[in-house]
Amino acid sequence: MVPVYTYDLVVVGGGSAGVMAAVAGARMGLKVALVERYGFLGGTLTAAMVGPMQSFHAGEIQVVKGLAQEVVDRLQTLGASPGHVPDPIDYCSSITPFDYEGLKRVLQEMCVEAGVDLWLHTLFLDAAVEGAKIRHIRVWQKDGPKELAARFFVDASGDGDLAAAAGVPFQVGREEDSLPQPMTMIFSVGGVDWDEVFDYFQEHPEELQHPVAIHGQIDPERLRRLPFRGFSAFPALLEQARAAGEFSIPRQRILVFESLRPGEAIVNTTRVQGLSSLRGLELARAEVEGRRQVWELVDFLRRRVPGFQQAYVIAVAPQIGVRESRRIVGEAQVTQEDILAGRQFPDAVAYGAYPIDIHDPATAKNKTRRLPEGEYYSVPYRALVPKTTENLLVAGRCLSATHEALAALRLSPFAMAMGHAAGVAAALAVKTGVAARDVDAGQLRQVLGEQGAFLGKTR
Repeated sequence: MVPVYTYDLVVVGGGSAGVMAAVAGARMGLKVALVERYGFLGGTLTAAMVGPMQSFHAGEIQVVKGLAQEVVDRLQTLGASPGHVPDPIDYCSSITPFDYEGLKRVLQEMCVEAGVDLWLHTLFLDAAVEGAKIRHIRVWQKDGPKELAARFFVDASGDGDLAAAAGVPFQVGREEDSLPQPMTMIFSVGGVDWDEVFDYFQEHPEELQHPVAIHGQIDPERLRRLPFRGFSAFPALLEQARAAGEFSIPRQRILVFESLRPGEAIVNTTRVQGLSSLRGLELARAEVEGRRQVWELVDFLRRRVPGFQQAYVIAVAPQIGVRESRRIVGEAQVTQEDILAGRQFPDAVAYGAYPIDIHDPATAKNKTRRLPEGEYYSVPYRALVPKTTENLLVAGRCLSATHEALAALRLSPFAMAMGHAAGVAAALAVKTGVAARDVDAGQLRQVLGEQGAFLGKTR
């Protein structure tokens, strides 16, 4: 007989959105279980080594606060983050560097302090649905299957696994061919001579310039003086390597950020196209190809990039980074037009200003569209509410949005804000006995504001 465990709220996925949902629900008095396949928390921020976090700001306005800012504050207290600093690439308003192990610690401590039951090393299998409600989910641990019953559920799996299992309709990829944005395998290297890198930029400033920089030209000397450096650079060096048969990755520039440790760089340049994270064999092929690209990139850096001649690999991410998979069909759908117009929904629960950043699913091109500096957009609560299920919310990149809109909404600070909102909404739903779609949006926003979340400004 399969053992059954009963909760008020079960959250599937221990990434940035899931942890915020679990902590928010538990702090409001719910008995909460958080299901996570790895033995640690953080999702793409830790398992896929996606960093730094981008962006908490719209110009000078901080638009992501609440539990997400508490995470940053705790990281700073540990010396595991400098907090919010200028974006060296000038692509968005700020970046927030962090130490991966420090983030694991902070997220775990927040869950333990709130009384969340951490179901680590636990694989989600399927869901049992009666009518419009999920009754329980089935998971797998080392000692076999178990069932978790709950009054309410949050899908923070990224891929929308729970929502799909519950029969929620969804979309994948771009409209014309269903291709998602490509995946990326991130890695870090040590032995970087940053002074030599910036000396090269001083001699070749054209190699540093980014076509979509917010303020136009990037000054190599100003970049050298920033507290945390980074660049999207070396288009000429890449073309030389490609012409010599040394480089096959469909990228036009090398994206690098300085880590918190001297001489260490985080590299996000691999591009795995045409494969789906939703199909097991394709995901396996993506991991294999991603690591092959890492080795190719390391060879390129050592061979051709000044300051990287002595670079050595410190770590390759445990999993490939997924930008896009399922997007649920919700009570409302966020569109590209909503993003570019800076639309302020009356039931908005999360705000952001990161650009529409589309990594082309089939070419080496990137497409960027952004709001004027200092402007921001919002996501309505209804975009977290599936159309067909009464006791389920989603948080993170599986929200109800178009392919283009998701390219702006998929970033971790935004996921944290959505997770915070989902956890509070779940608590309100459980305490008042209403379906997800019937949660009072005004009350939800009030509670979020009391917990420090940003709720927009009168313009």
